[in-house]
Amino acid sequence: MSTPGVAKVQDWILGRHPDRTSIGRDEDLIESRLVDSLSFVELVYVIEDASGVEIDFDAIDLADFQTIAAIDRAFFARGEG
Repeated sequence: MSTPGVAKVQDWILGRHPDRTSIGRDEDLIESRLVDSLSFVELVYVIEDASGVEIDFDAIDLADFQTIAAIDRAFFARGEG
C-alpha cells in the first residue's frame, strides 16, 4: 500500500510517460528510463514536496531513487513501525 506521497511521485513519473499506466514497486526507474539524468533533479524536488523534507544533494544515494519501493523506504517510511 502506497502513502499519498509515494502516489504523488508515481503520478509525476507516469505523467511524463503517457504510454505507461503503472509502475512496479521494484521496477528500476533509471534502467527503464522512466527517470533520466535530465529529470532526476525534478524528481528530487517532487519527493521533497511530497515528503515535506529537504534532500541534501551532497548526500544523495542513488539507490534511494532507483525504485518506487526504495523511494518509499528512504523518504516516506520515517517514523513507521
